[in-house]
Amino acid sequence: MTAVMAAALWALAVNMVAMLPHNRLHFTLGGVLLLCFPFVLWLVARAFGGWAVFAIVLVGLSLYRLPLLYYLKKLWGKHEPD
Repeated sequence: MTAVMAAALWALAVNMVAMLPHNRLHFTLGGVLLLCFPFVLWLVARAFGGWAVFAIVLVGLSLYRLPLLYYLKKLWGKHEPD
């Protein structure tokens, strides 16, 4: 599988999961895609170099900004209980 195809499939899958209702399946699939992210980065780095990895990391941070902020707040103790 080429790096472009892997990145495109990953981005498509992330956007499809983002459209799911927020329930257990949504977070499970999002976690699986987050675990696949380093593999996609490795493929892109091998094919295109560091500048492309930087661009994809920015996309990943943008897509996962709310969960990342949630876990950062939880880590810092500023999370309010549900």
